[in-house]
Amino acid sequence: MRAFRRWVTATVTVVAVAALGGCGLLGGSDDDAGGNDKVEKATVKVGIIPQLIDIAGFERARSAGYFTAEGLQVEPVTIKSATEAVPKLKTGELDFAFGNWTSFLAAQAEGAVDLRTVADGLQAKEGMTALVAMPQSPINSAKDLPGKSVGVNALVGNVTLTSKAVIKAAGADPGRVQFKVIPTANALTALQTGQIDVMSLQEPNLTMAKQKLGAKVVADRATGPVANFPISGYVAPAAFVKDNPKTADAFARAMAKGQGDLADGQTVRKTLQDYAKIDPGVANAVGTGVFPTAVDRARLQTVADLMLTYGDLKQKFDVGPMIRPAP
Repeated sequence: MRAFRRWVTATVTVVAVAALGGCGLLGGSDDDAGGNDKVEKATVKVGIIPQLIDIAGFERARSAGYFTAEGLQVEPVTIKSATEAVPKLKTGELDFAFGNWTSFLAAQAEGAVDLRTVADGLQAKEGMTALVAMPQSPINSAKDLPGKSVGVNALVGNVTLTSKAVIKAAGADPGRVQFKVIPTANALTALQTGQIDVMSLQEPNLTMAKQKLGAKVVADRATGPVANFPISGYVAPAAFVKDNPKTADAFARAMAKGQGDLADGQTVRKTLQDYAKIDPGVANAVGTGVFPTAVDRARLQTVADLMLTYGDLKQKFDVGPMIRPAP
C-alpha cells in the first residue's frame, strides 16, 4: 500500500507539472503562440494606416490568402502615422509597420530605432498626388504659394518634402510657405472651409476633392525633381528580422504577390472598393501610382538625399544598411 501511495503521488506531481507548463504534453498554448513548419512566429502584428491607397498591396495579400499560404496570420493594428509606429516597433508592440519612407529614414538616421525594409508600398506617379485649391481661389500655380498656407499631414514627411521640391522647381521659395498640419481625415473639410489656402492630397482624396468640391490642381507632387518618388513601405525591427528570418521572408513574399496583382488597374479599383469602402465612381476615376514588388535601394537613396537638401537630415545618410534583400 505504501508503494502504491508513492506511485499515485508521483503521477499526480507529473500531471501538475505538465499543467503548469502550459499543457505542453497536450499541444496547448505554447505551440499556438509560436511558429509552425513555415515560420518562427505565425501571428504577427502589423501597423497599418487604414483606407490609404498605399496599403492596397497589403489588403490584396490578405483577401487573396497570400499571408495564410505563407503560414502567417496578420493582425492589423491601426496607427495614425509612421512616427507613431516607430516606438511601437522598438518595444515589440508591432512586428511590422507600414508608413512613409521619409519618417522611417529620419528615425533610422537619428538612431531612434534600427529598422530593416521588408516590402515596398507605393511609388508616386503623375496624376495621383497634388497640391489643390478651391475653384474660386486666386492661387493657380506653385509660384503663387509664398505667403500662403499649405495643409500637410506632418511637418516632417514625404508630403511636405515633395511639396517643397515642386515649389522650388517652380521658382518660388518654399521657406515663405506656411505648412500647417491637417489630419488626412479632415483634409477636405479644411480646404472647403478655408482653414488653409491649399491642401496636399493623394488618391483617393484627390479625386474626391475634384468631384465633390471642384478643387483645382495647383501643382502635381510627382513631377520634376520628385517624379517616381518612393512614398511608402513596410519595415520591421532589425532584431526581429534577425531572430525571425523565415517570418520576415514569408511576409515579404506575400506582399510581393499582393503588390504584383495591382499591376492590373481593375484589381486596384476592386481592392480599393473592398477595404476603403469608397464610391465606385471615385474608385474608377482615381489615378493610381506604382506598386513595386521589392524595395529598390537606389530609389530609396533619392529620398534620403532630398531630405538632406531640405534639412530633414543633418548629414548624408546611406540607406544601404536598412535594405533587406528580397527573399
